[in-house]
Amino acid sequence: MSVTKVHGTSPRIVIASLALLLPLATLAVAQTKKPAAPAKAPSAPAKAPAAKSSSTTASHSTTTPGHSTTTTGARPGSAGGAGGKTTTASVKAPPGGSVHENAHGTVARTSDGHVSSFKGNNGHEATFGHNGQVREVHANGMDVRRGPGGMRRTEMVRGDHRVVAYGHGRGYVEHRYEYGGHRYYARNYYYHGGYYRGYYHPYYYGGVQVYGYMPAYYYPPVYYGWAYNPWPAPVAYGWGWGGAPWYGYYGAYFQPYPVYPSAAFWIADYMVAASLADAYAASQASGDSARMQPVNPARLVYASYNPDTGTTSPTMTKEVKDAVADEIKLELALAQKTADPASGSTSNLETLLSDGKPHVFVASTGVTVSSSGTDCGLTEGDVLALNTPPGKDATTADLRVLASKQSDCAKGSVVTVELTDLQEMLNHLLQNIDKGLAEMKDHPGQGGLPAPPAEAIAGTKEAPYAAAAPPVDADGAAEVDDTAKQGAQVEQQVVAEATAPDGSDAAASTASPIGGLAPSTPPPPAPAPKGPTVIALGQTPEQVIAIKGQPTNKAAFPNKTVFFYPDLKITFVNGKLTDAQ
Repeated sequence: MSVTKVHGTSPRIVIASLALLLPLATLAVAQTKKPAAPAKAPSAPAKAPAAKSSSTTASHSTTTPGHSTTTTGARPGSAGGAGGKTTTASVKAPPGGSVHENAHGTVARTSDGHVSSFKGNNGHEATFGHNGQVREVHANGMDVRRGPGGMRRTEMVRGDHRVVAYGHGRGYVEHRYEYGGHRYYARNYYYHGGYYRGYYHPYYYGGVQVYGYMPAYYYPPVYYGWAYNPWPAPVAYGWGWGGAPWYGYYGAYFQPYPVYPSAAFWIADYMVAASLADAYAASQASGDSARMQPVNPARLVYASYNPDTGTTSPTMTKEVKDAVADEIKLELALAQKTADPASGSTSNLETLLSDGKPHVFVASTGVTVSSSGTDCGLTEGDVLALNTPPGKDATTADLRVLASKQSDCAKGSVVTVELTDLQEMLNHLLQNIDKGLAEMKDHPGQGGLPAPPAEAIAGTKEAPYAAAAPPVDADGAAEVDDTAKQGAQVEQQVVAEATAPDGSDAAASTASPIGGLAPSTPPPPAPAPKGPTVIALGQTPEQVIAIKGQPTNKAAFPNKTVFFYPDLKITFVNGKLTDAQ
């Protein structure tokens, strides 16, 4: 597969992956200083249950951050937080279908009997895909969405913060705060015992409010220039992915460069690998066994065969990856001009798409989208082309699929993607650039890469809005896991209500047998923390084992011990944690 020029201009690529760490990547550890916390943001107002409609069409409105099918921009202060927006839906008969009443509320069914949407008498709501599988559930203050392969995304507001969970050990906790008269959001991303932080600033683009990534640190302009410009000679680099399950599975979809002419190309592979590692982890978390089984890459349809040369190349071709590096160079050049922590300048969708040129995006997380009236899935690493910017008041954009994995949206199909999702892809592009720069700064010369010049990194500055963010939640990882469990329970309960026979009574009507949650009872608060839940500087080997379990291997040196886990290498010096990768 190759990427063709559109309107005479080579497309650019934005790569993103939902907040997963690579085996190579440095794990962000807990900060040793405790920043001053600003005043608490007000809690979101309680959602009033909708009244039952006596007509055949029952309408409702809910505040649902994340993915939705019909959206308008959420104004500052909505319950959604970063990524929040308002969804307006209605229970009405699909083409050829009908609307019915059961003991729990109003149900719309397709012509073949599948439930397409549901509005409960108790305020519960649900929508279903064309195949009859649940797509979204809104109940008990929770928003639950299903993505490709059964991925479940659960979101809820807890007190003064928002929690988003993607399954056990994966998700983030988000706090809203003020600095310098502006609103910011701090997200603590958790991934199986580790975490890192991200900062965002809201703005309006098209007809929706989106949230642009803000770097926590700014480097001297010369460092961005070093990463942009070619090295004296290309450098070979060994990533160490050979034994990683994701790499074996996606080997026919992606292969790293054999050599790297500059840091931009190295960061491109760093980001692509993060996307695919995230895709594989999401499949495991959702129980998508078809994607978890070892496969023979020769039997996959990812590879591209050239009959003229008789060779087979990965679906993500060199041309595609070169475009990734070109996009990284663009962002590095912009960062070099605005490397000022006082201004907080950063790129966003509005800046990116205002050049009038075509752009290429890579899916940052699993999401179900619409294509020609049917549902299909995008997963991390799928490549999409955007030739024309969305209209002034648009909330979505149409993109064409350039490369996709098995069971995802077909190559060549046109899919509708929300602007919030595009912004998240750009956010993670910028986030991975920062991670890559930090990796090369903290481990100069690793793997034979050229070391940055000392003057390029000597003036690193922390952004003041990052220092002013609320402290990391001590029990954030536990909250993410608890939210994921409650999301599964609530989804089952609402699906039982929606699929009950017309005019019938179901077990979930008055007291749900699922987790003991009554339909109208808010979920219980997160359990009190039982101790550290994240890996942090200064912890002892015993504390790490209590969090992560026994390592798969150990190495002992004078005054130093190294624990090896499938996803982490943790170093202790004199009995204290000093580094995690």
